[in-house]
Amino acid sequence: MAKVINLAERREQKIQEKLHSPMQGWIVWLKCPQCETREYSELRMAEGRIHKCGTLVEEHEVEIDIRAELTVSLRNSELISELLNKTNAKGFLKKFLKSGRAMLEHLERSEEEYRKRLELMASCECKPYPDDWDPVEKGLEIKKMDPLGLQLTPARQPELHFPDAS
Repeated sequence: MAKVINLAERREQKIQEKLHSPMQGWIVWLKCPQCETREYSELRMAEGRIHKCGTLVEEHEVEIDIRAELTVSLRNSELISELLNKTNAKGFLKKFLKSGRAMLEHLERSEEEYRKRLELMASCECKPYPDDWDPVEKGLEIKKMDPLGLQLTPARQPELHFPDAS
């Protein structure tokens, strides 16, 4: 007797597998030895790069899970949004209001830029992991930025890739 295959269950199973499967990508950290600046790029260039000061930059490629990076970035944005809403509340750290709000807005723009670059890397629609996804459980070492509590993955910590840099 042949086994009956339920196509709806099989389709749902494939959707769930796709939601939990990683998307491989790379971030390239760049360091100018002359200017001591560090930045990242989503573009890999085998022939190297020249910084605006004319110096050949040091490069370090970091393999990432694009979906994990996107998920962590979205969680950071949610946290920043909550903090921005608190700065609008009456009586919340009055001296934090001006400089703190500007800093939070800058952090939010940085997160948005990072997500744009992740989308470019993915070259297709990339959805974050579900809300119950735990990066630590998946072996991703997360560093928390105090006092805000933002999360940084190893791919977003240039000091890990250029340890001699200050």
